[in-house]
Amino acid sequence: MTVPKALRVGVAKIADQLFDMALVVIGITQERCEGDTIAEKLDESALLVLLDGPTECSGGAMIGPELVGAMIQQQTTGKVSKEPATERPLTSTDAALCAPLLDALFQRAHDMLETEKDRDMFPVFKFGARVENTRLFGLALEATEYQVFKLTIDVSGGAFQSSLTLLLPVIEKRADLMVPDRPDEAPAPVTLEKTVMSIQADLTAVLGRVKLPLSKLGQMSAGDVLTLRPDAFDAVEVITRQGRVVSRGSMGQVDGQRAVQLQSNPATPQNPKRRAADRDGLDLPEVAPVESSLSPRMSADPLNTIDMPTDMPTDLDAAGELPDLPDLPDLPDLDEAATLPDLPDLPELPDLPDLDNDGDLPPLDGLPDIKIA
Repeated sequence: MTVPKALRVGVAKIADQLFDMALVVIGITQERCEGDTIAEKLDESALLVLLDGPTECSGGAMIGPELVGAMIQQQTTGKVSKEPATERPLTSTDAALCAPLLDALFQRAHDMLETEKDRDMFPVFKFGARVENTRLFGLALEATEYQVFKLTIDVSGGAFQSSLTLLLPVIEKRADLMVPDRPDEAPAPVTLEKTVMSIQADLTAVLGRVKLPLSKLGQMSAGDVLTLRPDAFDAVEVITRQGRVVSRGSMGQVDGQRAVQLQSNPATPQNPKRRAADRDGLDLPEVAPVESSLSPRMSADPLNTIDMPTDMPTDLDAAGELPDLPDLPDLPDLDEAATLPDLPDLPELPDLPDLDNDGDLPPLDGLPDIKIA
C-alpha cells in the first residue's frame, strides 16, 4: 500500500472508530519541495501544528478551519452541523482536540505501508505544539527538503469540504551512518569529504534567453511557442540557483534521457595551466634549445651578436694569468687626397662709424626734467 492510499484509508477508519464521524478523502496530492520555498505552501487561516518525529527536524500539519470546527462539534455535541462553523481565531484548545486525529493517522498509515522506502518517507510523527502564525511556523521548519501531502476531505457525507496538509522532512539514509547489522562490524567513519560530496547541488541548463515586451508576455498562455536560436542546443549555459554561469556545453541525450556535455574551461589568469599534461591545451609553438657560448643575456638580444674568434681561449692558464690577445692591424696612412679642401674667404664686414676726436660717443638728446613731488 502506498502512502497516499494509506492516508485515504487511515482517515476514514480513524474518524469512524475514534470520533464516530464521516470523513472521506476525495483528493490527495503529493509533491517534494525545497525548504526555502515551504513558506509559499503555508495557509494563514489554517490551524498550524508542529509535529515531533524520529528525526532532528520537525514536521508540520495545517488543518483547515472547517475540519477543525467539525472536530470540535463532534467531540462536544456528538454531531456535525450541515453548515461550516463561523470563522473565528483558532486556539490551543482547538489544537489539543485535533491532536488525537494526527497521532492516530500517522501510526495507522505507517503500519499499512509495505515497502521500506515508503516507511522512510512517512515515519511516525506525533502532535508537538501549536504555532500562532505562518512566520513562526516557517522558521520552525528547518529541513532542506519536504514531502508535502495535501488531502481534500469531505465532511459528514457531503455537508462541506476542508483540507489537511502534512509537511514531512526528507531525511536521506546514508550507509556510513547506519547501524551495522552485526555488533562486530564497526560503521565507517564520517569524514568531511563524505559529508561534502553528499550535499545536493541544483544546476539549471539554459537553452537561450528571449526578450519580450511586458504586454506580450502578459498575453502568453499554455501552448504558445517561443523561437530559439538555431545554435541553442550547442550553446547551453549551466547556471546556479543564483544565476551565476558555472559552465557551458551542448544539449543531447544519453540512453533516452536528456544530457548536457560540458566544455572544458580554458586557461585564465585565475585558472593557469602549469602541469606538463596541460601543454597540449596551451597552444604554444615548439621551441628548440640553442647552444651558445655567450651569456644568456647576450644570446637573447640579436643586437649583441658579435663574431668571436673560434681559437680564443676561455680559461686561464696554469699560472693564473690572462693569455696574450692577438695584435690589432696598423691603421692606414692618410694620403694627400685625404687632406681637407680649402675653405672660401669670408665676406668683408661694413665699416663702423668713426667716433669724434676725443673718442667720446655722440651727444644724446636732452632728457626731461624729473619732478619730485
